Amino acid sequence: MASVIIEKNKILFESGKPFGELFVILKGSVSVSFPGGKFTLSKGDVAGICELFEDVHFMTCKTLEDSTVVSYPISDIASLDSFFRANPDYSVLFARSAFRQMNALLQCCELARFRCGELYTACTKDYSMYNVCCMRHQVAAKKLPGLSDLSPLMEEAPLDDWAVSYYDGFEHLLSENSGSVVLSKAPAVPAGLIAGICSDFVKTGDSMEALAEYQKQVLSMYLNEDGEDLFTFYMDLYEKSAAGSSDFKLLQAAIGKMIQRLQSASDLNQELYAKRAAAFQAVIKAKPAAASASAPADQEKPASLDASFLQQLTDSLHTILSYSGADSEQCRQFEELINRYQSMDDKNASDDDSRRLRQQITVQFYELYGMVFFKAVKDSSMPLAVRMFLYFGYVDELLAGTENTAYLGQLADRLSKESNPHTFTLYDWMLAILNGEREPSRNEFDEDYTKHLHTMKISGKISAEEEREFADDTSKKVEYELKNMLPPVNKMTSGRISTFCPVFSGHNVLKALDASFISNASLQAALNYNISLDFSAYYREYVYTNTEVNIPKEYFHLEVLPDVILMPGIGTRGVMWQEIEGRRRTTSARMMLPIFYLDDLRSAVVRLTGEYRWEMCKRIQGPRWNDLSERSLTSEYFDYIQFYKKNHELSPATKEKIGNALKKSRGSFKEMFVRDYISYILFEGTGSPRLTKPARSTLFTYCPFAKPVRNTLGGNPIFKEMMERYDARQKQQIHKIDILIKKVENSGHEVPKEIRDEWDYLNC
Repeated sequence: MASVIIEKNKILFESGKPFGELFVILKGSVSVSFPGGKFTLSKGDVAGICELFEDVHFMTCKTLEDSTVVSYPISDIASLDSFFRANPDYSVLFARSAFRQMNALLQCCELARFRCGELYTACTKDYSMYNVCCMRHQVAAKKLPGLSDLSPLMEEAPLDDWAVSYYDGFEHLLSENSGSVVLSKAPAVPAGLIAGICSDFVKTGDSMEALAEYQKQVLSMYLNEDGEDLFTFYMDLYEKSAAGSSDFKLLQAAIGKMIQRLQSASDLNQELYAKRAAAFQAVIKAKPAAASASAPADQEKPASLDASFLQQLTDSLHTILSYSGADSEQCRQFEELINRYQSMDDKNASDDDSRRLRQQITVQFYELYGMVFFKAVKDSSMPLAVRMFLYFGYVDELLAGTENTAYLGQLADRLSKESNPHTFTLYDWMLAILNGEREPSRNEFDEDYTKHLHTMKISGKISAEEEREFADDTSKKVEYELKNMLPPVNKMTSGRISTFCPVFSGHNVLKALDASFISNASLQAALNYNISLDFSAYYREYVYTNTEVNIPKEYFHLEVLPDVILMPGIGTRGVMWQEIEGRRRTTSARMMLPIFYLDDLRSAVVRLTGEYRWEMCKRIQGPRWNDLSERSLTSEYFDYIQFYKKNHELSPATKEKIGNALKKSRGSFKEMFVRDYISYILFEGTGSPRLTKPARSTLFTYCPFAKPVRNTLGGNPIFKEMMERYDARQKQQIHKIDILIKKVENSGHEVPKEIRDEWDYLNC
């Protein structure tokens, strides 16, 4: 086919138009846009390759400069296969571009999910502050239309983590000559790979579309044609406030931040935005007393940085490397890698060199972390930069940025003085394992440390004697944890699988560090909120015996709170890693969060608790977790989803809604349950019905609300029958404990604490 030159700003294909050909870019660049995002293609890319199975285009492709392209009449997998057989050298070129575009779309999706979550959090906080200001001004707060229907973002990643890693790895493979040569000899293989990409590309595109719709929904809370929005509410209060008052400055700062937020939002009515922003500027001019705080540059100025404090962090990378004891060659290589990374204009770039650089840094970072940790545990006065490295993955003051470095330094100093029995920084967690206070976590293959050693012995990697020796060696346990838990979990909690790099970098600070830092207080507040609704979430059943007071066997409940490990870095995702330690059911679950969490922490804890609820029930029920003859949370919920189409209690519209939700959950019953659990806690618990009757009944049976919530919801007809059944069951159990208490008291013994605790549990 002959090449043609396409002028700048010309459309190659447009969203909604019929699909008919592919375009190979020989020179220049094009922009590919779609709902919620865009990315750029350049020389060697094939525009349209990922939409091969679609009748119409999902994306719009537009030239960014004068570009030379060749078009090929390829519109389905059959014509692609024929083309590859006739032109085998093109097969790798097409496959490489398809993988590159898939990874670019996944990156857009990751960023869109973060922005949607941040927007929801900002919206709910802004409306809460509006209500507080109304109370101060003694005026009635207006209701924000649509807010009651707004839910926290539940749109999960469209693909599993392994699939994201698969695409990233395959793009890397195709960039290597060896991989390219092999695939070019079998053109049917690249054709098959592209067919698989097209399917996942559509799923990811659907997710992007859903995220774009969600963003529009939240943005309408801030700005809409009717004027019933947060911007108008704030402006009304702002105009009524006395110039120079504390509320005046507070409202002005809030409106300024709104303008900044809206200014960076896509798919916004620009004309309406410009009109509102101009109105705000006009009010500012009318009230000169506030000129010093004009928007949008009204953000709080950071506190003055202590030069002497920052001086000890100068050349942090050299300090960390010297402290580690690594050989000079390893230090030189790591320093060179960090300097290259620091100088990158786009640290999230998806080209081969950028990806390879991040991978090299990742490998050396974890090696360095182990070396630094084992030295630090013997050092009572480790340098501040080293402590920051262990807590946050910090390596360099230039890479982190001056203000971020100052904050991390102050925070590291504070963290070293704080403690909580269930909250750990990664350094504290490794220290707990080294001291024998905790056992290592399971690895990605669900093997615990003991099973891992046995596997090593069977495969001949260690001897039977070494297996026995290593079983009690806490240093070996730490090494196991550093190798098997840290790399995969750190990557997962970052939420950005394809562009992950473990070192702390300022370009990842998408939210103020003080606002995203997970402190003991904020984590406990989020956990307590969940427990204030689902009081029995972390209670485990255990067998109690006490021959002294003649109690041979009773089933009581014990609260076992989860261990939460704060991974070094910035991220958007929590991970429920394991529900128990070993086989003991009275051990703590393990949950992981990034120490700087960019989304809503309360929602994250609710999600993790929902995952824990499901996994713990499966653990207790064993192979019969979905057997309805043995009733449990998982078996009843599984039965509800499996046979929802035959459920006469559900309307056709509800059944369609469940079917769509199941598709979004990729057929995962667990994900369906977690979504319903989030709605149950965040909405049903506040009297806002969201669930179907069968889902609500199952959740209330096995995750009953706490007594204060039950009392509040007692008058609601949809809960009445369920609460009556629950109260009847509880009265029977309480009566049984009352008899047990009287029996013990009549025998002249003091009532054991375990019996008193069970009575308190039943009365929650």
